[in-house]
Amino acid sequence: MTASGHLLAPEHTRPDPAGNAGPLVSILTPSFNQAQWLKDALLTVECQTYPHVEHIVMDGGSTDGSVELLREHASGRMRWRSEPDRGQADAVNKAFAESTGEIIGWVNSDDAYYDARVVADVVAFFQTHPDVAVVYGHTAQITADGRITEILWKPSFRHERLKVFNYIGQPAAFIRRSALTDPMLDESFHFAMDYELWLRLAQKHRFARIDRVVAADRMQPARKTETMVETFHADVARLAASFGQHYPPYWQLYHSLYLVFRRFAGARFALQVPKDLAFTAPEDASEGLMSRQVLTRRQHWPEGFR
Repeated sequence: MTASGHLLAPEHTRPDPAGNAGPLVSILTPSFNQAQWLKDALLTVECQTYPHVEHIVMDGGSTDGSVELLREHASGRMRWRSEPDRGQADAVNKAFAESTGEIIGWVNSDDAYYDARVVADVVAFFQTHPDVAVVYGHTAQITADGRITEILWKPSFRHERLKVFNYIGQPAAFIRRSALTDPMLDESFHFAMDYELWLRLAQKHRFARIDRVVAADRMQPARKTETMVETFHADVARLAASFGQHYPPYWQLYHSLYLVFRRFAGARFALQVPKDLAFTAPEDASEGLMSRQVLTRRQHWPEGFR
């Protein structure tokens, strides 16, 4: 069964109260049977203060109430379609083909932006850095119910570092459309399609980090990092052959030191959790965050935060 949404031709810019124009930002969301978190993914875009946004959701034929949510939230900003697809990369590619924005974001149905000013800040960064094609930021890791586990600080960009490991969080990255081809993702990758995209773009384009928390990465049992470990290793082996992705001899030590440094570097953001979080969270969402960030080992964190 196919359910059609409101895939209408969008305007490239929409008026804002101050009379300013800006580039259209297209947010792409693949979705399949994740109604539990899909509403957050819709609201996280709806609440953005930047006015020139289109949100395109490609649902894979969900039967869990997702279609009803999409119908409820369809608007001039959000358009959707529900039909069978060949997986996550295919859904992203279909959303990209429907989009017209000059800047592209990609938020999975269990992801969210960190606060209501994310898109506005990213657009401003692009406007002051016209030579940059990809902008990425730090990530907040959250539990299934929206509690902040820790802040995942991200290093500044180095191509050689990217070839060692993927430190760019997919929901925390935005890309100029001019740097992309159609299809956007290589559908032969079932786990590391985002890593393949970064490595491919880094061959020709400039990346830059925006020094703010951009996205929320939700830890939940059905996420791919929990269910597709073997697929991940197979994808990485292919990336090594195509892009020179590699683990150097000192990898374990390097990675351990990086993880320790990441926790301390993220501490200043743990002290500055905004009030306008762009995802559903309890009032005490950041309770104990500083302790988890720098004082205690993960294995000693309370149940539900590990």
